[in-house]
Amino acid sequence: MTRRLKLVLGAVLLILSFMSAITYAGERPISMRWNGTVVDTAIDLNGDGFLANVIDAQAKGSFGARSLDIFTEFALAGICDEKPNVLYVSMWYSKPVTTFANGDLLWGSVTNGWMCMDITTGDFTGEAEGLYEGGTGRFAGATGSFVAPFSGKSLTISELGINFGPVAGRLEGTVVLDNDDDSDDDSDSDSDDD
Repeated sequence: MTRRLKLVLGAVLLILSFMSAITYAGERPISMRWNGTVVDTAIDLNGDGFLANVIDAQAKGSFGARSLDIFTEFALAGICDEKPNVLYVSMWYSKPVTTFANGDLLWGSVTNGWMCMDITTGDFTGEAEGLYEGGTGRFAGATGSFVAPFSGKSLTISELGINFGPVAGRLEGTVVLDNDDDSDDDSDSDSDDD
């Protein structure tokens, strides 16, 4: 092999390794399934009489997602499908936090969301859209966006005047990693096909 060919191959390998580092720190798909419990809190941030709620869910998906916790305050916005017993509420405030197997956190903020809830059966469906706003570990400085459809059933504890119940959903989006940590390969993504 000639010296010139060795230099060219060396340059190509150097460029390829640099490009792979850029790709790692770039936009990556993120998806997960989650299911857990939603429960009312005693907090009413906007003073409309509807209490904020908290979702505590187990998650499985990209980057080794393990749990998803969400604090949400809704605001009554009307009725769904012209059915007087199905309330339409918008997400007035909502902050999700995803925890991963290695302890890293990814923070988000819902920018648009809604839910339709049948007050007779307690069944509800909805969707949230939002942005990522950083985190810890490999997600420090992360940005990106997500869409998360969800559904569940609200069960009332009349003695306490609060609601709780099962909730499940999916999350699809992209995350832009600002932090290159080779020790955390996303091959621990866990299949979403369970």
